[in-house]
Amino acid sequence: MNKLLIPIDDDTFKAEVSIRFNNISEGFDSFKNFTLMANNIEDGEKKFIKFIEYTFEINNCSAYIDFYINKISDEDKKKLFELIPDEDKDILKSHLNFDKHTGVFFKLLNKELIPFLVRLNTRETFFVTFYFTYKPITIWGNYDLKFPCFFNTQKDLEFYYNIFKSFDFNIL
Repeated sequence: MNKLLIPIDDDTFKAEVSIRFNNISEGFDSFKNFTLMANNIEDGEKKFIKFIEYTFEINNCSAYIDFYINKISDEDKKKLFELIPDEDKDILKSHLNFDKHTGVFFKLLNKELIPFLVRLNTRETFFVTFYFTYKPITIWGNYDLKFPCFFNTQKDLEFYYNIFKSFDFNIL
């Protein structure tokens, strides 16, 4: 498997990503936002995968993620591995070490990994935040099939709002 994630340090992440915050309340207080919601896992997961892949494409096939896999214990990694579907076990195995990277930020190099990352969120097994920088949006990990989305400007909010409607999401 080609390397799909490139580890980046905190300073690089901060230099590249303008929509970032430490907790969800800070995000709601600091950025324009709305929340995407799906009615059920089957339909919602497919929509979220397609939407994030599309967002990746309109952002020049570039994104960042936070992926805290290196911050959990070996025991928790084992539990995570037991929770995920068979289709994701090989992907997770290939990304457990990250060449000794101790940070949590990665540059996503192609959309091949997006379905896996979305499934971790929608199935509530592990949470990942997606950060897009060309047409800025941050998509916070799932809470009960709800993905809060954050924007710097009203113009970007409206741009994505129109895209979301085309994916037939419920928008809060």
